[in-house]
Amino acid sequence: MAAVWRSCGPFLKGFAGKTSQIPNNAADFIGRLRPVPVLILPVNYSSYAKSPFVYKIEERYNYDVVKKPIEWKYVERLLPFETIPNPLIKDKYPSGWVPPKEEAKELPYFIHRSKNHFLPVYLKISLRGSKKISIIRKIDGDIWLLNDELKKFLKDKNKMYVETRVHELAQFIEVKGDYVIDIRNWALSKGF
Repeated sequence: MAAVWRSCGPFLKGFAGKTSQIPNNAADFIGRLRPVPVLILPVNYSSYAKSPFVYKIEERYNYDVVKKPIEWKYVERLLPFETIPNPLIKDKYPSGWVPPKEEAKELPYFIHRSKNHFLPVYLKISLRGSKKISIIRKIDGDIWLLNDELKKFLKDKNKMYVETRVHELAQFIEVKGDYVIDIRNWALSKGF
């Protein structure tokens, strides 16, 4: 048994070379143990009911409320616009953006622009890029007629059948596949 206790390493370094002090039985070993102080952990207030009351914090700084200080004009330049301004009317824009035409309002359906004046045609990619769905949002009017004309246009352009899904309540159409550029070109040709 003494050989087993000697092989315990640093725990019994104090007993090295002193064979008379090596504990030979469990009773002798337990008798030499000392009580260990218990650590008191800080209280973790995990709920509102157990947390202490909160008192009003006193203000440390004196301040005055001013309606429009002189420096405010420099701050206003940095703030974003509350509304997006309407673009200036030009013949051609350098970015390639095209404004909506008045003739589009006469059609039985209408595609509204987004708040940034872009067409609401998006691509949704899922299943790690293997499933692509083109989405047209903000449709008003006869959504079924728009769906039929769009399917006919995509079928003639791509020489293949195109699957679509119409959602009347949410006013959008989903087209199976990546047809975003074709749909945008078709919508711009219609004047949206």
